[in-house]
Amino acid sequence: MVYKIPSDDEVLRAIKNVMNNYGVVNSQTKLKELVERDLRETDNDYSVGPQRLRVLALSSDNVSVEIHCRESDTKKSMGKCPVCNHRLKLTKNRTIFDGVVIIGHECTHCSYWTGLKRRVPTRYVFSAK
Repeated sequence: MVYKIPSDDEVLRAIKNVMNNYGVVNSQTKLKELVERDLRETDNDYSVGPQRLRVLALSSDNVSVEIHCRESDTKKSMGKCPVCNHRLKLTKNRTIFDGVVIIGHECTHCSYWTGLKRRVPTRYVFSAK
């Protein structure tokens, strides 16, 4: 199948149109379908990937994103945010013996955070601001 990649401005315009029409979209897959339907009014070959759509929605001033997660048993250190791919900041705590312990990670770009047990994003809820 042949497809075309729309510009960021075109995708942001489509996201804004969808959010104005629906208000709340309960999944990334549904948002992708709605945005592609809006984009295909311009060009029938337009397609956008789910990760790119999520990152653009996070950067938009018109959309707030709620991240639902589950806990994983993995305790591996994380370097990048699984939601927006930005660098994670360490969350530290001082002990009573004046030491420092790492208690988790947080993203400075989006609202993702995790503790010692890794939190894995499972659902995104997009709502209009």
